[in-house]
Amino acid sequence: MRKRKNKNLVLKRAFIYTFLLTLGVLFSVFAVNSSAYNCKTGDTACQEAKDNMNQNRAEANANTREANSVAERIKQIDANIAALNAKIAANETRIKELNAEIEKNEKKLADHQAALAEMLIDMHFSSGTEPISLLAGSNSISDYAEKQAREDTANEEIVAASKKIKEIKEDLNKKKDEAEQAKQESEAAKKEADNDRAEKNALKAEYDKKADDASALASYWEEKLKKLAWTPPSNTSGNGSRWWGVANTYPYQNNCPRDNVRYSAYGGAVCQCTSYASWKAKEKWGISNTWGGNAYNYVNAKGYYVPATGINTYVDRNPAPYTIAVQTGGQYGHVMWVESVNENGSVNITEYNVNWSSIGCNIGDFCSRKNVGSAGMWFVHFE
Repeated sequence: MRKRKNKNLVLKRAFIYTFLLTLGVLFSVFAVNSSAYNCKTGDTACQEAKDNMNQNRAEANANTREANSVAERIKQIDANIAALNAKIAANETRIKELNAEIEKNEKKLADHQAALAEMLIDMHFSSGTEPISLLAGSNSISDYAEKQAREDTANEEIVAASKKIKEIKEDLNKKKDEAEQAKQESEAAKKEADNDRAEKNALKAEYDKKADDASALASYWEEKLKKLAWTPPSNTSGNGSRWWGVANTYPYQNNCPRDNVRYSAYGGAVCQCTSYASWKAKEKWGISNTWGGNAYNYVNAKGYYVPATGINTYVDRNPAPYTIAVQTGGQYGHVMWVESVNENGSVNITEYNVNWSSIGCNIGDFCSRKNVGSAGMWFVHFE
């Protein structure tokens, strides 16, 4: 019995695990990563679709958590139904055994009652004989004694038969009561199991509806985003040209370029590219650099979360305004602040510490360039 119970428990756990795994796959399909879509500045329809996508993703996550709770309740219900079914099966087996014993006892009772009736008939015709008549009808004293003994034996047999019939009746009634009690317990267990199944079906139906709703929303907003979102070309190249008239808000601008690499601020050495780009992220998004002064570290800047602002970071190849562009190459690489993105996918950037004096960009100083090719760059997004 214990082995069978353990086997059932393992099967149930496997079912629940498969159920949750299926749910996870379902939601992973519809929890679309909105970072794969970019909206042009001022495109309110695209931004609205993106915002709705993010909201739908949160709803899908909430449904996943609820699914876990529902699955746990279904697991409990299944366990209770299994216990009830075991109880019902045991009762039905017991009822069959009792019915067999009842049938056997009823036959035994009928046999004993028939034998008793026969003895009573015999006693009726031989009883009531006075001792003197019994003596007169006897051939001898020994014959008289034998007749008297037979009559006494018959009386004893009747008494014994009556007792046996009484015992059989009592045992029969006891087994009938036990069978009736087992039947009532089975009916109650069946009713409880039916109620549990109804609850399970209701829970599943409720979850299925929410899952369908979330899936429909995800599909709708995904299609909407596909039509509205802008996917910039990735084949733009070139270092661009000097871009004049861009404001420099770097707090240490009056210290540059002379203080280059002498001390750090905002996560990198003052007048270096990482310090400036990190300052722009803090200025725009309120987020602080935790990736150090090496540009290569910014490629791994995904998954950073600021509770106070609710901002998450992610890294991809899609240029977007107000992101940090990362250009790999050389020992340290280079980072820039993206001010805007052009139709052809090139970016307009501000930066520090670029050695291109031919276009007016010098080591340890501020520079701004337009139409810089985005091919091969990584972009740290803040959302």
